[in-house]
Amino acid sequence: MNIETIGHASLVIRNSQNKPVLLTDPWLIGSVYWRSWWLQNYPTDKEIEDLKEVKYCYVTHEHPDHYHTASIRKLGKKPTYISPLLPQDNISTFLGSQGNKTKSLKPFTWYKIEEDISILSIPLLNDDSCLIIDTPKAVIINLNDAKPAKKQLTRLQEFISKNLSGKKIVVLSSYSPASIVNSFRKDSKFVEFKDKSKYIEYINGIVDVLHADYFIPFASQVIFYRPDSQWANEYKVSYDDINKGWKAKKTKLLPPYSKLDLNSFEHSFIKPENYNHDPEWIKEKVEKHMQQEANVNITDEDIKKIEKKMRSQRAFLSVLFPKGIGFITNKREFTFKPLSGKITEGLTKNHGFAIKVPDQALKDAIEYGHFGDLGITMFTILILNRSSNPKLIYVFFILLTLHDYKHTMSLGNFFKWTKSSAKNYKWKFPKIEKEVDLVTA
Repeated sequence: MNIETIGHASLVIRNSQNKPVLLTDPWLIGSVYWRSWWLQNYPTDKEIEDLKEVKYCYVTHEHPDHYHTASIRKLGKKPTYISPLLPQDNISTFLGSQGNKTKSLKPFTWYKIEEDISILSIPLLNDDSCLIIDTPKAVIINLNDAKPAKKQLTRLQEFISKNLSGKKIVVLSSYSPASIVNSFRKDSKFVEFKDKSKYIEYINGIVDVLHADYFIPFASQVIFYRPDSQWANEYKVSYDDINKGWKAKKTKLLPPYSKLDLNSFEHSFIKPENYNHDPEWIKEKVEKHMQQEANVNITDEDIKKIEKKMRSQRAFLSVLFPKGIGFITNKREFTFKPLSGKITEGLTKNHGFAIKVPDQALKDAIEYGHFGDLGITMFTILILNRSSNPKLIYVFFILLTLHDYKHTMSLGNFFKWTKSSAKNYKWKFPKIEKEVDLVTA
């Protein structure tokens, strides 16, 4: 039995016959975020063919670098696609509508997926989830991007020490910024909000709390290729950065793209010089996409949709940014004024901040209800004025993201989300003996 990390946030666990049993967050081909993010190392065609035989594929959350529908189509109909039972069950609902086998996992319920492998899904407040995998000799803790609180991780560690003692603990977590943290500009200059050392401190902290034996860098192996997002490559946290800042004495740091034997705990990994990555092919794809984007315009109909989206949070935005929120696209500038609920042409004087974003990305984000994704692209730039507070801009994206996930579309949805969040926050773990067979669940 072994585990292996591939692609970006894909973890595959194979049984003692070396058959794939579980795959997580499949992003195996292509790019995400409007050709901005590309994989550092792509699985080969042979590896993808092997993964098509996997029994279960778990999707932690809806961000496309974890829930990559093109990769899911590539995997095909054979796997059962499983996901956390969130207040809005969007993942299973959509994948089921496409003819796939799906199951939503109840929070804090052990499911048996193989004779000696059980899993437990933990939904979080931010519509993400963690996945705990129990095997005969190891407990694998897949945190991906979820960022649970220290108190929650402490409860998990206490549960493992009391109920699964004697097993090795393997932790996987993202380790590099995937947010607007480095996207702020003031007077055309970069504004540092959070440097690399903070991410490395976080990783050292979680492995100490969890008493981890192994840590595998995860969910951060991307290269930014769009001309307007290449700047972000400088601010990525690399494996070398982690290695230099590694302070966890009990935990062994493994390289990305590692394979770990869950019996002997020997490991191997793919060396950077052997990564499957074709820069010239990628640059050709990016250039073609940018040429297509150049012909896109924000229409008056698009303006109405943007206005409607902004009005959904008008009460909050009137307090946060009463003088307006500016939008700068390739060919147009306009301002949403929360007090009136209207969009006006041009940038108004002393607007709260401005969002610089390509026309195509803004059109798609509004059309398909993923405005919050614009904060992750690395080509979206947030232009501050003298009084702008970056923390309030974080709040802005959180508010719009909650609306994306339908939590604030109605009082009923909001109550359902808050009730679910409050219940799941406690992190109460059932004993492993109470597991449910996922095949018959």
